[in-house]
Amino acid sequence: MLIVCLGDSITAGLGVNRSRTSYTDVLMKQLNSSDSQSVQIINYGASAMQVNESRERYEEQILELQPDIIVFAHGNTEAVVREQRKYLKFMPKRWRKPGWMDPRPYYSSRKTRKWLEKIESGLRWRVKVTLIKVFGGKQWMSLTEFNRQTTNFTRTILNHNTKTNIIFLTPGDIEEKYFPGSPESMRRYREVLQDIYELNKSSDRIFMSNPSQYLNTWNDYFMDRFHPNESGHNKIAEALMDIIIEHSLLNNNRVMKEVSL
Repeated sequence: MLIVCLGDSITAGLGVNRSRTSYTDVLMKQLNSSDSQSVQIINYGASAMQVNESRERYEEQILELQPDIIVFAHGNTEAVVREQRKYLKFMPKRWRKPGWMDPRPYYSSRKTRKWLEKIESGLRWRVKVTLIKVFGGKQWMSLTEFNRQTTNFTRTILNHNTKTNIIFLTPGDIEEKYFPGSPESMRRYREVLQDIYELNKSSDRIFMSNPSQYLNTWNDYFMDRFHPNESGHNKIAEALMDIIIEHSLLNNNRVMKEVSL
């Protein structure tokens, strides 16, 4: 059995990748806890990856692979309200990289370095918030384009891969203090996924999983209150497992019973 995961830094496991406790790692361990069948997960998630980039890089491969399940975890990077790029030219060079004006999710364990990181992080996110509140912010991908890209991807998969199921892993929570306008923006992008699901649910091959119903704000997040910590990733894996079991997506009743114990 093959599962393909698409998404951004959350799917890539920012902050938990070294310990191999990202939700993709946890999910694979849980699914392989039974010897009834082998489950492989290919993780195509990458920092700041957007749905159009995933399609350009991986859509043809996915059509050839014909995975049993695709976990579609886009909608976070696309939805976050960002400072307008024209103002980045006035910022330090290192701050101009995508996402580098966001607060740090975690800090060094070394005391001096941690102190310096906290100062810089506190400065850059406050500058970002000021820029957004004074001059307005903008998402990297418009709601209309996100709808178009996701709809086209969904239709392509459903039409060409007759055995592939899609799970929409919807955008999670984010802190207004550090990301002004983003909680409301994510709600709208989540609604787009809901609409696409409603239009295609008659296929019985498309499903919704909302991690916000599982994660605690903000105990299950790193200090940026955007990226889930190890506990958060465990709960995302739990949310996905619940969908897989509820809808029998493994097509193996014995596996379902064993992994749910």
